[in-house]
Amino acid sequence: MKKGIHIISNFFGCRNGELLVNEKKLKKFLTNSVRKNKLTILKEYFHKFGKDDGITGYLLLAESHVSIHTWPERDNYLSFDIFVCNLNKDNTKNAKKIYKEVIKAFKPRKKEQKILERD
Repeated sequence: MKKGIHIISNFFGCRNGELLVNEKKLKKFLTNSVRKNKLTILKEYFHKFGKDDGITGYLLLAESHVSIHTWPERDNYLSFDIFVCNLNKDNTKNAKKIYKEVIKAFKPRKKEQKILERD
């Protein structure tokens, strides 16, 4: 059985610019997605850098972590990663569902991604 998956992605030209700058909405979206997909949040931290600037958010999970960094001033750029691992349960499908929800929510014009399977 796989022990985990790590998805690392860059989004360029995100069409949903509001999520890039609205800390409250970004936090709600991401925490809801994680909970809906049956992962366990242990700690959460989000920081807004300025009125029209980006946000860094981090969710420490029992299964590992989710991080997000937004740069609206750089062509609505977003950096996202999710890493899940568990010796007793494969959470790969959950991580992929969260990633798809992030893509759908931000609507990037272009994305780059790396998917690493952890053994």
